[in-house]
Amino acid sequence: MSPVSPQRPSARGDEQRASGSGAVLGIPLPLLIIALIIAGLLGMQLAGSLQLATSSSPRGGATSVDSLSGGKNSAGDAVITESTLGTEVQRLIDTGTIQPMTSFDATQCLKEQGIPDSILIMEEVAWGAEEVPAWLLVHGAMDRETLRANGGVISATVVLPACGTADEDIDPQEVRLWSGDVMIGSL
Repeated sequence: MSPVSPQRPSARGDEQRASGSGAVLGIPLPLLIIALIIAGLLGMQLAGSLQLATSSSPRGGATSVDSLSGGKNSAGDAVITESTLGTEVQRLIDTGTIQPMTSFDATQCLKEQGIPDSILIMEEVAWGAEEVPAWLLVHGAMDRETLRANGGVISATVVLPACGTADEDIDPQEVRLWSGDVMIGSL
């Protein structure tokens, strides 16, 4: 008796499948193409949404600030947040810009806040995403030239313009938006 060679029953099935539509990893090719088209369209829609969400077009009459280093609002004031405060203080120290006090009494404001330091630099700013009008007071025990030359830690306080008005109805905590220390590099 001669051994019977086994025939591959799947050989004919493969030939039949090859003549019809193919499959990739068991997924029919038309279904795979449709899934790729849907994924591409979804990607384009998400990219368009991201572009709209990050555009710098003005909303509601206010200018948006869309960079990490802050920027200027329509009034020309620097727009700062907690994350951009250090950069703004460093810029003020480096440039040595001092704004005139106008109607804001910074010395009285620091006294009301219970801060014994002297003011090194101050700037009118817009605070946060709401662009609240405020004053950035940079103060400390060392003078500005020593700070520029050596760097170090300096105190910064952001207050509302009502600070320093000697109005006894206003609690000093209500006019303080932010207070803390900022590390400054040497020039």
